[in-house]
Amino acid sequence: MIASRLTSILFFAVAFTSTLVASAPFPARRQVSSVSDILTTLQSELSSVLPQIDTLVSSATANDDTVTPLIQEVVSALDGASSSLSGLTLGGAEKEEVAGTVTDVSQSLGGLLSVADDIPSLGGLLSSVDTSLSQVVDVSGTEAEASGILSLVTGLVDVPTLESLGFDSTLASLGL
Repeated sequence: MIASRLTSILFFAVAFTSTLVASAPFPARRQVSSVSDILTTLQSELSSVLPQIDTLVSSATANDDTVTPLIQEVVSALDGASSSLSGLTLGGAEKEEVAGTVTDVSQSLGGLLSVADDIPSLGGLLSSVDTSLSQVVDVSGTEAEASGILSLVTGLVDVPTLESLGFDSTLASLGL
């Protein structure tokens, strides 16, 4: 009688434990698509904002009132991406997307320097973009990843543009 109870308890324990083990998820494949999805979303968000900044510069209508909300959108998009990417690993294609992001942001915001007199708060706005952009570059948490992005960015971005924007944190994240 005791043997039959022990046997049924043992079968119950084995059945319960095997269901828990069998239902464990395999996250590795999901991470890869998540990184790509996050960076695609970031590019999409930036592609709707950066052209507006370019238009304001080319039409000479850039001022604090028109530029501030757009730069805040850029910062928000970068912060959202860096938060979502935290703890994930970047692959080669993702490094290219980050390099493209650095390029796009620096080129669009570089145009604002020509109208800086019309935007008194530009220094503070650019500082917030620098902080957020450097966090996206730092997201992998390893120098190897940052150096991979560096080799891509140096071919795409004129480093003096990053310097003239005062993007010291981004330059430091890139190892420059």
